[in-house]
Amino acid sequence: MRGLNRFFSRWQNWVGVLLILSYAILAIAAPVLSPQDPKNPGPFLVKGRFNERQPQPPSLTNPLGTLPGQVDVFHTIVWGAGDALTFSFTVVFLTSLFGVTYGAVAGYMGGWVNNLLMRIADAFLAFPIIAGVVFFQQLVIMTISSQGGYYIQGQLFGMEEYAGEPSFLQTLFNLIDPLMLSLILFSWMPYSRMINAVVITLKNTEYIQAARALGASPNRIVFRHLIPNSISPAIVLAARDIGNVVLFQATLTFIHIGGNSPWGELLFIGRNWVIGPGGNLFRYWWVFVPATLAVLLFGIGWNLIGDGLSEAFEPSTAGFEKPSFHKLKQKKAKVEVQVPTALQAIRPGINPVVASKRLSISPVTENDLLLQVARGAIAEQNMDQALHAYSHLLRHHRHVSEIRNDLVKLARQFPRHAMIWALLGDALTQEGNREYANKAYEQAGKLTQ
Repeated sequence: MRGLNRFFSRWQNWVGVLLILSYAILAIAAPVLSPQDPKNPGPFLVKGRFNERQPQPPSLTNPLGTLPGQVDVFHTIVWGAGDALTFSFTVVFLTSLFGVTYGAVAGYMGGWVNNLLMRIADAFLAFPIIAGVVFFQQLVIMTISSQGGYYIQGQLFGMEEYAGEPSFLQTLFNLIDPLMLSLILFSWMPYSRMINAVVITLKNTEYIQAARALGASPNRIVFRHLIPNSISPAIVLAARDIGNVVLFQATLTFIHIGGNSPWGELLFIGRNWVIGPGGNLFRYWWVFVPATLAVLLFGIGWNLIGDGLSEAFEPSTAGFEKPSFHKLKQKKAKVEVQVPTALQAIRPGINPVVASKRLSISPVTENDLLLQVARGAIAEQNMDQALHAYSHLLRHHRHVSEIRNDLVKLARQFPRHAMIWALLGDALTQEGNREYANKAYEQAGKLTQ
């Protein structure tokens, strides 16, 4: 929650979120904003005579004008938003999923296995992405040509028809995107290297050793403990990569090496009209300004979000809140419930005076039944039930500061209880206090040995 507050305390992050929301709204409302031609659906809509090579300026029927061939700019900008979001999310999700898993598994296994897997990642890292795009593009073209067809800008034409069901190659090449495949195959390495470095450090910490001592399987340790505690840098990198992927796709589409970006294709169609008669750069501004802004603002929005996430996840900023322009909202009145009364209501057999003396607790700021149950269990000296309730609350990030205070007092009363120290480490981690959290985990590890 504190990280979320830090994120929304910077106006730059709000700009990034609003930019991306604008693209999402464009993608959702595209059928309403610019309906497709039923006879020729797609991101390109021709309004007028196709053989008319003169770009037409913006008008009521064409809000952003037309390109040579009377391609409507507004229609392509609107429908290109959905294509950009789909392409970038697909590439980044698959890339980060594989890279994070690969790096975490390699780091946990360690030794020569880790060295071998990371050297493989380094070999992939040395291979340029654009070379992969050209390689897969040519592989697809040669395979299709050998079967009597041809391939232009991601479209399959003239494939020999076979009797019965379509062949495997026909089905595959109708679905494959060489650029997407290349980006997935040659972009996962930064994620794996980043996560690998963090996991190598984390696997030697006390709470991982405690999990091993308790009999946790390697899969549980990797996917339940290591990845969730090392995923923050990967999330930041993924947010930035979403914008970079679309920029790269538009660039390759513009130079016709690969890719099917509608925005990049707009720039390619209008390339000869960027400079108008007499060298006037803005004579036909609509042939390049809308598409250029669409690509740039998409990348800027995701980079702003990535920068904001980087700051929000940074442990050194924990507890430091920058001024926010929305802090004038009304504060909700806190309903205080006295602990002895709450304990008496839940467990009538407890003496409120004895309960309050056993553990000096501040009043409950929210009427949370589970927190009261935990404190009532402490009063009854039912430590297992109390710690189970605290663990459930921490997993749902509820009352972290109050639980931390309770656990500090319990640790002083029961310094040999490993579970108390482990939960205290979890609470301190959620508050961003990594230094003392590691000390708590270290103490828990010593007690479990």
